[in-house]
Amino acid sequence: MLRNNIKQIRKKKNLPLNELAKKTGLAYGNLWKVEHGSDVKLSTLYKIAEALRCKVSDLVE
Repeated sequence: MLRNNIKQIRKKKNLPLNELAKKTGLAYGNLWKVEHGSDVKLSTLYKIAEALRCKVSDLVE
């Protein structure tokens, strides 16, 4: 199972989840689920990585 680092990276950048939702165009609820371990599409990870200005590999281990 992949370790999800999205929440930690988002918090380091002082970006509230609702702001990440706006930047990615994804629903708040879906992002919440992703941060809490739900399955996620690669295309979604790319959107999140772009919004957080990091690599997809930084988001998961």
